[in-house]
Amino acid sequence: MHRRRFSALLAGGCLAPRAFASTLPDAASAPLPLDPDLVARVIAGIAPARGHPVVDRLVATAEWRAHREWVQARWAEVTLRLDAMKRWRDAELRIADAPRRTVVYPFSGPDFLNADAMFPSHPRLLFFSLERPGRLPELERLDAVQFGRLLADLRFALSDIFERNYFITDYMTRQLTSPYVKGSVPVMAVMMALSGQRIASIEPLDPFPALSREHAVSELRAGVGRPRIPLRGVRIEFGAPGAAPRTLDYFSLDATDRELRWYPQFLDLVAAARPATVFLKSASYLLHDRQFSATRETLMATADVVVQDDTGIPYRRLHDGGWAVKLYGVYTPPLKAMRYAAQPDLEAAYRSSGPVPGLDFPFGYHGRDGRSAMLVARRER
Repeated sequence: MHRRRFSALLAGGCLAPRAFASTLPDAASAPLPLDPDLVARVIAGIAPARGHPVVDRLVATAEWRAHREWVQARWAEVTLRLDAMKRWRDAELRIADAPRRTVVYPFSGPDFLNADAMFPSHPRLLFFSLERPGRLPELERLDAVQFGRLLADLRFALSDIFERNYFITDYMTRQLTSPYVKGSVPVMAVMMALSGQRIASIEPLDPFPALSREHAVSELRAGVGRPRIPLRGVRIEFGAPGAAPRTLDYFSLDATDRELRWYPQFLDLVAAARPATVFLKSASYLLHDRQFSATRETLMATADVVVQDDTGIPYRRLHDGGWAVKLYGVYTPPLKAMRYAAQPDLEAAYRSSGPVPGLDFPFGYHGRDGRSAMLVARRER
């Protein structure tokens, strides 16, 4: 679609996008799926325009009103955090060619919130993570009781990112696989709606259809190998009213060296995202592990800007690789369970760098204690 026409339709709310929904057995008798932007606004607790009978019925319930109050109270707190992050971004994170860049966010989960706050001018975002993309809930199929359960499940899924500013991987297993919240898409859609974005379309995305067919057949054959987590993808087209359209491609897969053998072209897809800004946050120190060496090397070869906390690419690899690294905040060694990822060289760099600018927003695992660390690395050679 022509960019100018896309923007006009998006701003006017006239675009009739196709929702990413499951195939229904009796299409003739099935209710028409709701516009994904409308679904996002309803589940985000944002009052929509009246006139749609399904939506009018659902937002009249006590459960929706209570959900709206919960979201509004917590979003007011999140907004203060985002405002501080944006002030820091405007002062410290100037990227001249941002309007032609891609944000590459490994191990992202559904964290649209931080990526958008940090990189609002990047037109394309590429996320990959273990968590399945899933789909938006089919509100037209829910009665009041089911709708109330959906909203409760959404509050559970949003609680950590709202309170801690990161997701907890072990919790996401339950948060994103409830009977009513399926995958990362519903959570990202809520974040987009609350951030003032309008969703134009949500579509399944498969960059390797031949491999998908091959692995699907292998599931039916005893003794034939197959990936532990089959690759699934979704593309979300979105944008702020009056602004240029943007795209988020989200992929679910296991990015260890061993499992990437099932999708040998995936890292080529990542490498094609140049010019790229790599964003790493609350990443469980995975890139410190030899199991992720191919992913780490691809990220370093693809990006010329890296924005991360200490859980991302090890400091020594950036320093020794000729990157200029600027430090912010406070370095805190990992908790005991992850002590293998301690970085004495990074700790020494914090001590020897003179006064390190502070951070007045939580970023990473120690953010709630006021001990966030931030590294901004730019390739020099």
